[in-house]
Amino acid sequence: MIAACTDSSAPPQQSYSAGTFTTGTNQKHNPMKTRNALQHTLTLGTLLVTAALFTGCGTTSGYKQADKTGAGIAEFRDEIVNGKKAIDETVKSLDQIVVTATTDPRKAFEQYSKSVSNLESAANKARKRGQEMKEQGKVYFAQWEKQLAEVQNAEIRTLAATRKAKLQETFDTIRTAAEPLKLQFDPWMNDLKDLQKYLSNDLTIAGVDAAKSLIAKTRADGAEVQKSMDSLLAELNTVAATITPAKAAK
Repeated sequence: MIAACTDSSAPPQQSYSAGTFTTGTNQKHNPMKTRNALQHTLTLGTLLVTAALFTGCGTTSGYKQADKTGAGIAEFRDEIVNGKKAIDETVKSLDQIVVTATTDPRKAFEQYSKSVSNLESAANKARKRGQEMKEQGKVYFAQWEKQLAEVQNAEIRTLAATRKAKLQETFDTIRTAAEPLKLQFDPWMNDLKDLQKYLSNDLTIAGVDAAKSLIAKTRADGAEVQKSMDSLLAELNTVAATITPAKAAK
């Protein structure tokens, strides 16, 4: 039995009987118009019933929410890639300060300061995207949980519950992969800023030379941060492929 979806704003229903078709107003009877109108009404009614059978009233398909979650993962992944590029630029500009210390390191320092600012901006965007992705995942699994309660067949309900638990566990691995990156990145970002403050006050040959060991350590730490980024990117690719339906490129 199908429950009807009612709309109080809909116009009054048309009525018809054998051999006649009326709309509530006095009009002259036209057999051809009557048959066309009746056929149109029956066709429209069939379409509405079919739509109700396959979609229900006001129900959003779960795969569409899965696609949204997958899109959120892709956007987060893009921001991580941008972050890796920003790290490359920052380390490159820091090395240029060392290279030009005996000639004129001013331009290299200004580029380094700009790169640090760009990197911080990229990190903030990545955090924002990560939070949005987390919220989209929460909505997806909450909707799935709600629809599980409406499944009548016990075998199908058990299968769905098992799949949901597995996919949710997969989605949660993103947080596990992101945690080491967070622990590495924040202290490293602070080191970059501290070097910026130091060099802004002592950009002399001796000042840069004294900071060489710290600069080398910062470069090495940056490489470790990028390794953690690579691990997170790999996990994001896996999760996105697991949660979203396949869609082959045209």
